[in-house]
Amino acid sequence: MKELLKNRTNLIIFAVIAFLLIGGFFAYQRFVAGSNQNIVEEDLIFDPEGPYAILYPRRDGNALVLNIKRTASYDQIRYELSYNSEGVDRGAQGDINTSDRKGEYEQEILFGSCSTGGTCVYDKGVENGTLVLHIRKGNKAYRMSTQWHLQKPDLALGVLTSGDGHLIYKISGSTDTLSIVKFSIINDLTGAPKLPEGKQVLGKVYSLNTPQAKDLPAGAVSIELAENPPAESKIARFNEGQNKWVEYETKIEGSKLSAPAESGGIFAVLTPKK
Repeated sequence: MKELLKNRTNLIIFAVIAFLLIGGFFAYQRFVAGSNQNIVEEDLIFDPEGPYAILYPRRDGNALVLNIKRTASYDQIRYELSYNSEGVDRGAQGDINTSDRKGEYEQEILFGSCSTGGTCVYDKGVENGTLVLHIRKGNKAYRMSTQWHLQKPDLALGVLTSGDGHLIYKISGSTDTLSIVKFSIINDLTGAPKLPEGKQVLGKVYSLNTPQAKDLPAGAVSIELAENPPAESKIARFNEGQNKWVEYETKIEGSKLSAPAESGGIFAVLTPKK
């Protein structure tokens, strides 16, 4: 090496190569940074055919399970969970590996933290929060935001409510089974399972879920809209087993709709397209 460097021509060549390598590296960094700066994140309020997130409570209420659907075309997914625990703002964030390009992903998110030794410290009194998903598709980026309400059912009343108070589910008959269910969670969706032909959604779509493998007893569901709906509007629940929406006989009183329901799941007010 010393002999090569003694030769002035070789020294000049080495210097030029080093300059080009260093310059190329910084140029690439500027290019990548510039590309990211040009991507503007858009809010994805509601797209009936777009991605959406369903939440489930863990059996002990110390975590939620995030299930994101319609994700096959997205390159990157990042989540931010925020909530309040005993008057203190808390949160969690992370990335979901989308390298296998699946149509849906599932991720458990703790209300707290666990050490490498397996000891966990959980936040207490968690009830309401927000989940924000940052998703990227090529050079386009979207932000999905959903509000959620984690609730330990009132065994005396058997009433479950959404965070905004616009969806109420009241258990019919005995509420003894609620002691087995223990927790429920309701969140609003940015998308929905495929809608029936000729139908559209009025207001928000809600998902009411209990811990996986636990069924919510039958009850009565009511949804309040911002304005009075058309007379043909009905509350509908998506039946996962049959992969279709089931419309209920619905009572309409002003902006409030109510109907019987056999369990929890995804609820929406459907009305004919104009």
